[in-house]
Amino acid sequence: MTDPPSAAAPPAEPPIQALPLDPWVRPRRVQRPLIGVSLWCFGALLWSYLVVGEIVVWTAVPEALGVLAVLCAFGLAWHRGTSQMPPAPIWRILVPGIVAFFSWLVALLFSCVVFNTGGRKNAELVALLLWCFAAGAYALGRHLTALQDVSSSTLERASRIALWVIAGLATLMAGVNIISYA
Repeated sequence: MTDPPSAAAPPAEPPIQALPLDPWVRPRRVQRPLIGVSLWCFGALLWSYLVVGEIVVWTAVPEALGVLAVLCAFGLAWHRGTSQMPPAPIWRILVPGIVAFFSWLVALLFSCVVFNTGGRKNAELVALLLWCFAAGAYALGRHLTALQDVSSSTLERASRIALWVIAGLATLMAGVNIISYA
């Protein structure tokens, strides 16, 4: 014989509680290559323009070398930012650099129109403001690009460290000069 159906259903299991997120584990960021690389390149271009411009104006560095340094910083950021993009048509690789370049032009025109840089002190303060803006764009662009860790050779790591040290020293030199005149 079969058992008669019971009037009471078996008790339901309690719902599973979501575990709190571990603050030490970073969730995987979503890669936004067009926006991220554009901001990254814009930040690198504006930063290098400001730093190299300050060095060229107040030292004996020739302008041609300054233009080359600015273009190298822009090109390296563009190359590094687009290096892990999925295979795509050439226009998807060119778009972030073009957007960054025109954003840089707009930022320069905007800063010339809005800020009064007639006095030396005002010009130095505007340069500090633009540096902060460039650093923010650079950092946000790198964050949004979300590059994956790639193994690199000792030479590649050493050259990357050397470039960061040179960039840091150039920024320090230009920053000291700006602050001394601000």
